[in-house]
Amino acid sequence: MAKINLTYEQALSRIEEITARIEAGELSVDELAKHVKEASDLLKFCKSKLFETEEEIDKILKEMDEEKA
Repeated sequence: MAKINLTYEQALSRIEEITARIEAGELSVDELAKHVKEASDLLKFCKSKLFETEEEIDKILKEMDEEKA
């Protein structure tokens, strides 16, 4: 997967744009594979960001629980 220099919101917006173009039949056969690959990479990026964020939040909540004890 190529390095993606976007925010989560930007990546999600691009996925939505690609999906809309595919659904509208705007892409030629030649463009389709390229855009599906890009969307796949962006989905992997978003999934990774969500996983990292979940881990960070879990760590913060655990630290907060330990401070209360």
